[in-house]
This record gives sequence, structure tokens and C-alpha cells, in this order.
Amino acid sequence: YPGVWLFVAGVAVGLRWLAGWGGWARVPAGERAAFVAGLVTLWLSLDWPLGPIAAGYLASAHAFQFLIVTMFAAPLLLLGARTGSAEQLARTFTSPGTCRAGRILVHPIVAAIIFNVIVAGTHMPSVVDGLMPTAAGAFVVDAAWLAGGLLFWWPVLMPVPVIARFGDPLKILYLLIGTLFHTVIGMVMLSAEMPLYGIYELAPPIVGIPVRADQQLAGGIMELGVFGAIVLASAFLFFRWARRDGAAH
Repeated sequence: YPGVWLFVAGVAVGLRWLAGWGGWARVPAGERAAFVAGLVTLWLSLDWPLGPIAAGYLASAHAFQFLIVTMFAAPLLLLGARTGSAEQLARTFTSPGTCRAGRILVHPIVAAIIFNVIVAGTHMPSVVDGLMPTAAGAFVVDAAWLAGGLLFWWPVLMPVPVIARFGDPLKILYLLIGTLFHTVIGMVMLSAEMPLYGIYELAPPIVGIPVRADQQLAGGIMELGVFGAIVLASAFLFFRWARRDGAAH
């Protein structure tokens, strides 16, 4: 899908501009690999075959796509944009026009609220059934997921702006509390007796999965998949905090 390629290319250009064009030469190999992995992951989640299957055939594919975009592609892209971005971002966040608005937008409480509003809105049956049947509507959902994911992970991964007293312990708490709404969505999908989404209920069968089983699988992905990604990130932050605390003593 050329539209997907253009979107991914636009994301790459936008993040490299944000990090500063000259910063790529100073980026460590690990961060370069993270950036490339984020772009590849985003592309694979949106292009054929997962993209069209998630758009109109399987609710489980839709949930899996959400998991990849928000919990893997978004943080990988930010990790790849860290080095070389501090000076560029510092200028952005200290300019009179964007300082206050930017700091408010990426504040952990605000970022978590916006992210969860996006999660709730893009999983409402009326929104899914209204947007997913068209390419433009599916693009709106995908772009909202990526924007929400980037915003959610920003306070955890990016060096600018510096948020006072927001160390690794609070980052772990932020990740755990900030994704609790996924549990609610997952539980609703798992416990619903009837299909929630008309587009997946009426879709032509492609793999022989019953509609309710597909919806329950989607609920499991929302609940356990997101939780697993958060646990991995929290474990990394915990061990980093423990190592720093041990070195300080």
C-alpha cells in the first residue's frame, strides 16, 4: 500500500527533523537499530497482510495492530530519536510559542489522559464501525494510535523537557497506571456475550475463527499483550534504578 509507505516515510522524516538532521551521525548503533526497528515494525503493522485484515476482517488482528503500534513501534522510534535531539528539543521547549504548551502536553498526567482518551475513543463500537470500512477512516485510527503512543512514551524515554522528581520509580508507576484502561477494554471483549463490532461480525470468514472467539482473542491481546509490554519496560527501569542506587551507595 503506497499510502502506508508514504505515512511511514513521513514519520521517519518528522522524527529525524525533531532530533536534528546532523544528529544521526552521533547516534549510537543501538539507537539507530531501535529507530530502524520502529519504522519496520510500524510498516509491518499497517501494510498487507495485517493492515487489511485488521481493518475489516478480524478484531484480534485489530487488537494486535494496536499493540504493535503503541507498545513497540512508538517507543522504538523515540529511543532512536534520543541522541542528538536534546539541543533541538531544548530550543523547541524554550521558545516563547511552544514552551508552556509543549511542557503541558508531555507532562505525564496529561500524556496519560490523552493516550487513554485515544484508546477509549478508537475502541468504541460506533467509532470502529464508522471509520474502519474506509481507507481514510482506518488511517485516522492508525495515526491516532501512533500519536497517542509517542505521547505516552515521551515522558519515559525522551530527555527533554526535564520533569522534576520523575525518576525511574515514578516512571514504573506511570506505565502501570497509565495502561489500566486496556484491562477494562480487554475484560469487556472477553466477557461480552454478543459481538461488539458489526464490521467484524459481518466480515467474510478468512480463517474459520468464530466471531466470539475472535473477539475474546482480541480481549486477551488487549489485556495480556499490553501488560506484558509494560512489565518488560518496567523491569528495565527497575533494574536501571537499582543499579544507579547501588552505585550511589
